[in-house]
Amino acid sequence: MFELPALLVVGAQGQLGYEVEVLAREQGFSVTALDHAQLDILDSAAVVAALAEYKPKFVINAAAVLNALEPQLASYAANTRGAAILAENCRAAGCAMIHLSCAEVFAGDLNEPYVEDQDPAPLTLYGQSKARGEELVRAALPHHIILRTGWLFGVRSGSFVRELLEQARKQEQVYIADGLVGDPTPAADVARVVLAMIKQLDSGAEGWGTYHYSASESVSWFGFAEAIIATARQYADISLERLLTRPQAQLPMRQRPVNSRLDCDKILCTFGIHQRAWRSGLMQVVRNYYS
Repeated sequence: MFELPALLVVGAQGQLGYEVEVLAREQGFSVTALDHAQLDILDSAAVVAALAEYKPKFVINAAAVLNALEPQLASYAANTRGAAILAENCRAAGCAMIHLSCAEVFAGDLNEPYVEDQDPAPLTLYGQSKARGEELVRAALPHHIILRTGWLFGVRSGSFVRELLEQARKQEQVYIADGLVGDPTPAADVARVVLAMIKQLDSGAEGWGTYHYSASESVSWFGFAEAIIATARQYADISLERLLTRPQAQLPMRQRPVNSRLDCDKILCTFGIHQRAWRSGLMQVVRNYYS
């Protein structure tokens, strides 16, 4: 019987880290999942000790920090120096790394989906931190996968879906950012993709490098919000009567590129991984929220 490789998931408290751990256990992987309190990736000695103790064949870095507002802050460093520390120590320990990134490394000024080899040009410090983290991973570790994804969502805190559902329970109207287009992507779907790539890489596939994966069917941010509310009405009575638009600069949200669409042909050609529709994933997330 084929033995699945040991995994170490870093950033287990986040949407993606949580889903990777759940699915990996379901599929029979030997998996250790650590949150920030259990492993600070800025602590090189702690990273060395974790790799020595758990002996993973693959490390999955889902430890993105969203409030990277200043380059001097630890939150920015976690996305940059933390990624480098993980990659450098993975190389020393002889293990590979799956590093999660996002569409925010791009400026968002194109009229078509971004492909992997287009130059990053992030507009925000968060995007800059993710782009720099990618560079450091590439420089430190040959056996890496950098996986950029779209508008990630799930049922855990920090997800736009959860935030909107909580607003809809209390408010009669909610303002949504105008003019944004992207690919909503369930965290559980990205977990599926990560584990599918690992299985192929562990079997000898030579597919190291940078890839894009997002769910199919691009939509506006407002259209995504409409779909969330329409789905929620199937499960609960909500107070929300109207969704209204405003420029994102006038809203208390992380600023995103106008165009966050990603071209996913490369991952299909290399790994045979097809995009799934985000609406079915949204249905599951909303159902779980109300259950």
